[in-house]
Amino acid sequence: MQVTTFALMRYSLIFTLLLLCIIGFGSVPLNTIDSLKNELTITEGEAKVELLIQISEAYRNLHSSYCIDYGISAIDESKLLQNKELEAKALKSLGISTYYSGKFDDALLYYQNSLELYSKLDDKKQMAACYNNIGIVYEELAEFDMALEFYKKSFEYEKQLDNKKGIGISLISLGNIFYYQNTYHLAIDNYFQALLIFQKINNKWGIAYVYNSIGIIYRLWNDLDNSVMYFEKSKLIYEEIEDEVGLSKVLCNLGELYSDEPKDYKNALKYFNQSISIKKKLEDKIGIALLYNNFGTLYAKMENYEKALSYFNDSYLLYSEMKSITGLVMVEQNIGKLYFQFEDYNTAAEKFTNSLKMATKAKMDNYISSNYKELMSCYALTLDTESFKKYYNLYNSKNDSIINHLRLSRLYDIESKYVIEQLLITSNKLSEENQLKEQEIRQLRLIMAGLGGLIILIIFSYVLFLKIRK
Repeated sequence: MQVTTFALMRYSLIFTLLLLCIIGFGSVPLNTIDSLKNELTITEGEAKVELLIQISEAYRNLHSSYCIDYGISAIDESKLLQNKELEAKALKSLGISTYYSGKFDDALLYYQNSLELYSKLDDKKQMAACYNNIGIVYEELAEFDMALEFYKKSFEYEKQLDNKKGIGISLISLGNIFYYQNTYHLAIDNYFQALLIFQKINNKWGIAYVYNSIGIIYRLWNDLDNSVMYFEKSKLIYEEIEDEVGLSKVLCNLGELYSDEPKDYKNALKYFNQSISIKKKLEDKIGIALLYNNFGTLYAKMENYEKALSYFNDSYLLYSEMKSITGLVMVEQNIGKLYFQFEDYNTAAEKFTNSLKMATKAKMDNYISSNYKELMSCYALTLDTESFKKYYNLYNSKNDSIINHLRLSRLYDIESKYVIEQLLITSNKLSEENQLKEQEIRQLRLIMAGLGGLIILIIFSYVLFLKIRK
């Protein structure tokens, strides 16, 4: 059963991608929360709102209902104070929290209200962040055209502000949309551009994230050596900076890779277990849903079909609660593949059709193509000649091998361009350093010449003095 690259891309490149750089997930000790709550009892005014926001965010990875309750209190308090800036901040914070807990409609509403207030305040930095976050929600809802629109707005504001980190993040977001639109050369081009920016400003988090993203693209094209190389580079940096969220994503991707091509199920299970332990610790509902799907895929390959179906159903329920179209497209297809293995071709065809309908509406080309293929196989085995011909023709029209090879060659061309740009940057840097050294040497020579002349003048003056004295 093929592991779905869209699932990887969705979690590993997209969702937490931009939120992490804005908010930073990390466990807050309970005694810290208690300390904040004690301080809250003796605090009034604007400081109280700030404390309520802090407590809400502290509960984000520990208790989602408390997180939302304190966030709403922060909004109410800021309204009483008629402080639009604090109200916008509280709304944006609660948008992040509700997104993280899988309540996408609520997240969208909070972000939009926050954006409206920041627009009135003309706070371009926060407007850029809100545009970006709204794009993330639309991406989760598989409304990619809307997501692209908001990502572009965010990108424009980041360029106006000359915010290098923000520009890098926007490039990744735009790359993700190009990925979904099946234009992989544009996606990887954006990722390499982002990598250059993050390397220039020495942002390790950004570098690790881009490495992970590029690894996924290469895995899609079955270039496993490059894929593993980029995943491992990403993993090392996440371990170095102690970023559990990032580490959990790479572990998930490595698990996907080993469960698929090398068929190293033992290692795949190890990586999945390591990843899900972190996701459960952080109450990462999106990540847990993805891992349940991955466990289902893995157990199906290990021919433990009962366990596989159980995991797929758990994943389906979580994605249904979150109204995640991209997640549902993936799980419906994988359940269909499982029924195909059971030789229940009618149920399998029903699942593939459901997945295809959602994928077509969301313009998810990879899933459209793969569902054509699965339906073609189903109808071939049920001897439904008309349906078989229909999906056979549709599948062939989507899978021109010549075009695919051209796309792959373009990916390598883009990487070569990045390597050349990197070498030019290094070369320019060395040239600048050499120029500085030459300038220092010239200055030193002038100083030495001046000192030499001064010494000669002193000696000459001393000799002259002795002669005059005599």
